[in-house]
Amino acid sequence: MAPRDPSERALFRDLERDVTVTAATGWGIDRLEIERLLGTALDSVCRVDVLGRRAVRAWLDDRIALLGGPVEAAYHQRGNKLSRVEELLVLSRVRALLIAADDHANDCPFWIEPQPAFRGRQISQHRWQLSFGGGGKAIVVSQGGQRDVSAGGAGRLLLGRMLAGGDGIYAGVELGGAASFPKDANGQRGSLKIGADVVVPVVYRRTLTNAYVEVEGGWLGHATEDNTALESGVHVGLAIGGRALRTRFLFPGAAIGLSYERTFVDGDDITSIKLGARVAFDLDL
Repeated sequence: MAPRDPSERALFRDLERDVTVTAATGWGIDRLEIERLLGTALDSVCRVDVLGRRAVRAWLDDRIALLGGPVEAAYHQRGNKLSRVEELLVLSRVRALLIAADDHANDCPFWIEPQPAFRGRQISQHRWQLSFGGGGKAIVVSQGGQRDVSAGGAGRLLLGRMLAGGDGIYAGVELGGAASFPKDANGQRGSLKIGADVVVPVVYRRTLTNAYVEVEGGWLGHATEDNTALESGVHVGLAIGGRALRTRFLFPGAAIGLSYERTFVDGDDITSIKLGARVAFDLDL
């Protein structure tokens, strides 16, 4: 649920992210938490005119009343369990943050003015976006009934478009490497072997308030130090991640991912299952 007007909806979503990201690491005293968030909140509030801010506050008042607010009374009526007032608690904190930021609107820098079509500072909608990052992976490799393990890392660069409602489509390139000590015919570990991968993925991202899910697929190129010619294959993957609040121009975040890859070679194909974690940064263009 959110206001219908695009600018008002963007402001609400921004403040909602301010509150929920902070609450994820523990929300203490309301007054102190709101004071710490004022700078971030004003970065959004300053870009929405007085009428827009009033409309968001009125929408919050109506929504809180509909859910049985105020939150303190609802908490006691529902058995003193926070799990029963989760949405109401978030909306109440958003309302308090909006009021505090509105009271400090005179502190807005002169170069930050209300925008007729505010798109948000903590959300990414209707924007081109550059996403980049990297991390490490644990790999299980199978070929011809033989299975082995290795480890490696990868970095990726994606360019995409965020659409309405949290949907996004990206495409780009991922470069990775892996190191292993493969077994010989007698089952003994040999010398270090280095491999390299190139992935050209198409990624669909579904963004929630602070988290996102990515599904991807694309072409895979695989080479080793013994065979430097790229062998073609396919790559599919799934990742779950989260984004922190905007830091200057970037949204820092992290994700864990699982992928399946199959490289087509003469004889038995090579199958790889990779589990890894990566840090990621999104840049709105």
